[in-house]
Amino acid sequence: RLVGRAFRSGGAKLSDQRIAGVMLSAQPGARLLGDQATKDREALAQSADIAIEVLISTRTLIAAEVSGDTTVAVPDIQMTAIRLKDAAILGQASASDVLGAGAAQAAKKFSAADITEATALALMEDMLLNAK
Repeated sequence: RLVGRAFRSGGAKLSDQRIAGVMLSAQPGARLLGDQATKDREALAQSADIAIEVLISTRTLIAAEVSGDTTVAVPDIQMTAIRLKDAAILGQASASDVLGAGAAQAAKKFSAADITEATALALMEDMLLNAK
């Protein structure tokens, strides 16, 4: 939702991988046969040009404070834009790129939603810089 909002604001039209797969199956709601990942990609390729892969986890960093060191949970987000017709990587971004060296301090100032949106915007910027 958070990633999609940034792309929709930029003018992108989004398609859901699972819904695209169901739309192409013989019966609505039926399981797709064969290799699920291949079928999902084929279904998505019929309704989209680019897939955005989003990997999210959390990492713990130590933040230096006046009163002593504290641990801070920081979103670890990696995004990759992949062109479906040839699997070319069009752009990549991560929360580490956005937060920089002061990630622990930045994570205390910004919410996970803010960091997610900033990472999506960084991905769009990388896609534009690498566009040919």
